[in-house]
Order: sequence, then structure tokens, then C-alpha cells
Amino acid sequence: MHLARLMLVGATAVLFSANNYANDEQEKSAERKEHYDHRINKIPADQALKGVPLDMSPEQLPSQFKTQVRDDVKPSKGLAILRQSGNDVEYTFAWLNVTSPVISGHFHKAPHGQVGVRAYSICGVANESPACPTGTRNSISGVWKNADISAFEKGEITIAFHTEKYPAPIGELAVYIPAKR
Repeated sequence: MHLARLMLVGATAVLFSANNYANDEQEKSAERKEHYDHRINKIPADQALKGVPLDMSPEQLPSQFKTQVRDDVKPSKGLAILRQSGNDVEYTFAWLNVTSPVISGHFHKAPHGQVGVRAYSICGVANESPACPTGTRNSISGVWKNADISAFEKGEITIAFHTEKYPAPIGELAVYIPAKR
């Protein structure tokens, strides 16, 4: 009898350990997924608009851009920080190692996977926005007044930067803002 109890206790301990292991693995898997999602910018609008830094890179480009860029964009990197303030979106964008100076940057509105129309110009459009900062490493900040917050929440916003080497309609850096969770 004593031996049977020990075996039962041992079996319960193994089940408990296996269950904890499964839970630990699920938590670790969720953490890895969250890290991966952040790394590839699957940060939804409700988080992105709180100032979470978003990586911008050639890998983020919508397919319409990707087919037109070459391997020389691999070192191109950018960072986007957005903050919603009422109906406004404050933004800061920084980039480095782009192939040539940035000549324009825009918020585009369209269903996911498409670039669509220019919803707001960040820089480089005469009579609409300031000139883009010069050089292959720089930054710009501003405010999109009365921004289309519902487009952010629906996952319809892509931000793209165009360079001398990759002007519109091609882009060198981009980030997509997924729909609100």
C-alpha cells in the first residue's frame, strides 16, 4: 500500500510538472510571438498610437514596392514613433543608411497589402508639407492634425518614405499599422 501511494504521488507530480511545463512553454511561445510580432511590426493601432517604437525597413514594404527595390536597400533602417493626442497623431521618424536622401514621406490609406492614396504628407510635397531633411541619416517630427484615427483602427495605414534612388511610386522604407485588437 505504501508503495502504491508513492507511485500515485509520483504520477501526480509528473502530471503537475508536465502541465506546468506546457503552461511555461505556452507562455514562452506567446512571449516569442509577441517579440516576433513587434520585430516585424504587427503592433496594432491601439498600441502603436501610444508611442511604441516601430521599426521601418525594406522588409516592411508592401508587395507593390518590394518588386521594384534591389538588394542595396538591405542596410536601410528607420524608426517611427506615433502618439495619439485626441484626434491628432504626433509623429517622429528617423532613418539611417538609406540609399540616397529622403525626398518625400507619407501616410497612405488603403486596405492591408495595398499602398493606396496619400492620406497625409509628412515631408517633400510642395504647398503641403515641409521639405525633407537632407542626407542619408536624419529625422523629422510633426503632427497630423485631425488624423483619420478610424483608418488607423481599421488597419488601413501604411507609412512610406521615398528616396532619390527610390522615388514615388517606389518606396525604400515603410511600416504598416495593423488594425486595433
